Amino acid sequence: MTFRPITTYTGRKPVNETTVIESSNFGEDTSISDTGFILHVKDRTTLYIDHICPPKKSKWDYSQFVSPIFYPSSAEAMVKFVTNLTQSYSDVKIFPVPRDGGAFVSFKLPAATTPQLYNKSLIYNLTEKMSKTHRFFLRMGIFPVKGIPWVEDMGRYASPTLKVKFEGDELSQESLYAMFRRYGKISDINLPKPGDMERVALVTFWSTRSAICARHCLTGADIGGTIVHIHYKKRVNDHWFPTLVRDHPRIAIPLLLALMAGFAVLIFDPIRSWFIKEKIKGELDWSKSLWFREIWRGWITTRNKVKGLLSFQQSEDADWELWSEIDDLMEERNKKAKEIKIWLEENVNSMIVVQGPAGSGKRNLVSSMVLGNRDNVLYVDCENIIKSRKDYQLIQNFAHEIGYFPVFSFLTSISSFVDLFVKSLTGQNAGLTETKESQISSMLTLSLGSIRDLALSNYYELMSSNQDFYMKEEDYLQQNPQCKPVIVIDRYQAARKKNQANSFIYKSLAEWAANLVQLNIAHVIFITDDVGSIQEMISSLPTAPLKRIVLSDASELASNIYVNHSLEKDKNIQTEKDQEELDRYATLLGGRMRDLQMFVRRIKSGDTPKEAFEGLTQQAVEQLSQVFLTSTADYGFNVSQAWQIIKLLSDKAEIDYADIFLLPMFKANTFMILQSMENAELIRLVRVDGVVTKVIPAKPVFSVAFKQMVSDPEIYRAIEKECLLGQIEFETNRVRKFAEDLNKFKEVPEPKLFKERLKYLGGKIETGTASINRCEQEMVELKEKK
Repeated sequence: MTFRPITTYTGRKPVNETTVIESSNFGEDTSISDTGFILHVKDRTTLYIDHICPPKKSKWDYSQFVSPIFYPSSAEAMVKFVTNLTQSYSDVKIFPVPRDGGAFVSFKLPAATTPQLYNKSLIYNLTEKMSKTHRFFLRMGIFPVKGIPWVEDMGRYASPTLKVKFEGDELSQESLYAMFRRYGKISDINLPKPGDMERVALVTFWSTRSAICARHCLTGADIGGTIVHIHYKKRVNDHWFPTLVRDHPRIAIPLLLALMAGFAVLIFDPIRSWFIKEKIKGELDWSKSLWFREIWRGWITTRNKVKGLLSFQQSEDADWELWSEIDDLMEERNKKAKEIKIWLEENVNSMIVVQGPAGSGKRNLVSSMVLGNRDNVLYVDCENIIKSRKDYQLIQNFAHEIGYFPVFSFLTSISSFVDLFVKSLTGQNAGLTETKESQISSMLTLSLGSIRDLALSNYYELMSSNQDFYMKEEDYLQQNPQCKPVIVIDRYQAARKKNQANSFIYKSLAEWAANLVQLNIAHVIFITDDVGSIQEMISSLPTAPLKRIVLSDASELASNIYVNHSLEKDKNIQTEKDQEELDRYATLLGGRMRDLQMFVRRIKSGDTPKEAFEGLTQQAVEQLSQVFLTSTADYGFNVSQAWQIIKLLSDKAEIDYADIFLLPMFKANTFMILQSMENAELIRLVRVDGVVTKVIPAKPVFSVAFKQMVSDPEIYRAIEKECLLGQIEFETNRVRKFAEDLNKFKEVPEPKLFKERLKYLGGKIETGTASINRCEQEMVELKEKK
């Protein structure tokens, strides 16, 4: 087989790359950088040096970022490398092809030699030089260029299969084999079939390197009057996995997603477990270090002194520090703290509930007086979780509270779109979309195992270090209660906030706490000012009792000490008369810390003790009037029931629980109605050994507010009218019900047999009618008083 010159003349000039460039040239540059072709020149010969660096397999081939460390991969580096090889020759032109890892080198032919002889000499000499160069396992090759090299930059990457297009007669398999074999071993040759629109043969090499050399050296060559044009065939991934995904998406896609989820669990769950343990232990928490505590204590002391000198308002922390200095109050708090510590040491499987009104110091009692020196404590603030407005914020806040990290909350919204896509593609759900409830449950489940591992960490060390040590895990935890972490669930308000969107958090936390207690792997302490939440805890752990600590308001002595200490430098309290007035109103205000704080702040802002007290009272009256008596919200009780309790408490400081049964509107579900009022912070139920005995106002200031509401004509008339209408409606329904029962006895053959029942129903109807008449008469009197 002989290769003819690039162009042949048979009457007219053939159209090829050379003729196109020459015919369209109007003084333009015909270099490779502008045309992409290396045109044939009679007095020059071109060689292709292969494997200077590894070729790029794709746009994202990672090896292209590593190969510059070992090989000259850039165009400039390749030119420098080839220049060193050809430095003994003159008039050398180098055209690098970084994408394919090679370079074209053009040499000037000597006058008294042929291209064949000169090429043979060049290949021999350059091969000798390259054999002495250390190439890190890359063996270069040199081949003469027989066609018109086309160095395109269209993003076509090399593949082992070449597409050979014939311009002229087709070549046989033998001819193609003889033509391509010198560049490497050939795997297969496929000729175009009869009837194919495109006359293209496929030549497949065993290696991509061979295909690169053949393509650059033979494309555009004229073989017996046939010009061949060679291109890479696009790589087709025939791997079994892509084929499976393409042909069986209903099986492959869910399987792939399941594998990805399993892989994520194997990778991230141990990391998350470690972060949960670290959140509890706090070994890496720099705020717990001794030097930081000393610096922080000095900063707080200095800040409070500066604020005192500048008459700035103290923070709530400073207020509590002052509150904690009162011996009369702290004696009670120390007893409560000691009792909780004993419960933790007893190691009985029960939950501890610290209950008390807002501002009574529950959180400080638990964190400072009970758990101040304990290391393995986890604080979960329910308020920080439930206030989240969006689902991803809820997941983030909850994960932050328990130390669950990393958490990919943004995947919550993305997974729904992926699930929709998979369903439209396969016709079935992928199961990626998780509700916020399921995600919270997964976090709590993982935390159970982490807390158990933390509680038994010393047990595992003893088992591994002491071969004679043998004890069951349950027995070890029973004998070493200090090893179990303490979980503090703060601001738990399941009953008060049961209608919020994220209220399921309370139930989930209660069930989680019950599991911790039943498994005996942690102590759990609930802090709440919501009495109704106790029922949620009882329903979650019905087999174990709740241990309750109830913090009451401060005594009269403690309240007066706090107020006087806070106002000892106040200019409004100077005379003995002012001091007596201050003590009197501080006593009336009661021992609720927040009310006392507001009282002190009003006086510091310029009010007299009387004005400050009246302002707080008026604020309480407005709160009661707007929220409980005129609001349409469902609190579990109506206006009439609330007003009856308010009128009774305006006359007495406390009401016996048994007396409330006598009220008509409280005869059914008495306890449930009163508990709803307690949850709404209208009243407080006094319990003795768990049994309700008395009813008192929710806050001491409410006692004065109740009296003011009853004595105020406008408020009394407006609310009394609503109360009378409610009683009329209540009695009317009762009379209607009794009348319906009475009508059922009309057709009874012997009505005398039911004489007592008929008498009872008649009496109830008569009593109800009298009550309706009385209420209507009182409404007329209210109208006449205007």
